[in-house]
Amino acid sequence: MKTHYYREDIMKICDKKHLTVEQIFDELSAIYNDAWKSTIYRNVEDMVKDWDLRKVVWIWKKAYFETNCGNHVHLIDVNTWEIMDLPDEVQIPNLPANFKLQNLDVKLFWEFSS
Repeated sequence: MKTHYYREDIMKICDKKHLTVEQIFDELSAIYNDAWKSTIYRNVEDMVKDWDLRKVVWIWKKAYFETNCGNHVHLIDVNTWEIMDLPDEVQIPNLPANFKLQNLDVKLFWEFSS
């Protein structure tokens, strides 16, 4: 079993992207012809546990993975289903003074208007 064998390549592939395990596997199998999807899945899940990747659960329960593990908001284009990150400076108004943010998982669905 090649757990963590692909870790560095997975980080490069997922940099500034939101990809499924299938998409990660497609890119890795172009580099390594002996890559197995189950091994990639194990690596990705281990990287999520180690906070190297963040798992973004999609509305249809499909998971996407990214290297941006900080709190941020996702913009989702309803025409292309592309996922983009909003800058970290987004402020959330009207929170109680003693509120300490532990985790943020906000998805905004949008489309360009004409």
